[in-house]
Amino acid sequence: MALRDGPGGWGWPSRVLHWGMAALIAAMLGLGVYMIRIERDLIVQYQLIQLHKSLGATALLLAVLRLGWRLAQPGRPALPAAMPAWQRRAATASHLALYALMLALPVSGWLTASASPLNDADAVPFRIPNMVFGLFELPDPFPRGTEALEAALGTLHRGLALTLALLLTVHVAAAVKHHLHDRDQVLRRMWRG
Repeated sequence: MALRDGPGGWGWPSRVLHWGMAALIAAMLGLGVYMIRIERDLIVQYQLIQLHKSLGATALLLAVLRLGWRLAQPGRPALPAAMPAWQRRAATASHLALYALMLALPVSGWLTASASPLNDADAVPFRIPNMVFGLFELPDPFPRGTEALEAALGTLHRGLALTLALLLTVHVAAAVKHHLHDRDQVLRRMWRG
């Protein structure tokens, strides 16, 4: 099993980071919808929000690791020779957008939570810190948040989440097309190396 990426396939670290991030992002998107739109018990909702924050911090760390690993690789598998130029450009653009969203989404969530007035110990009788799995607190860029700032950042966070969900749908559809219609090695290389 190859460590490094190369013309013949993706190394195991790239594959583990890819599929790990895929699972984490799917869980985060589902959890985000469930905790805001479906769950009505405020205590359960609070616990889910805390879990969402912790998973978001994990996603940010993994996205930075994944981007760093990708930039450190001297080579990567080539796109299929028969692939039209417009599909090559679309693949490049969508991958850049996915990396940008993998970084921007957890940052926007962190900023949204930090901007909450509930984060200001002087304004509320109890402060709700941004804890990561109960182990440590994330620093707060907005120690005195406002409802307006929280609302604006929350709108941005939800918009980025929707954009990511749509782009992931296209990404998965393209992978399935490559596998079932084109019958090339694009999906197999990310699965098996």
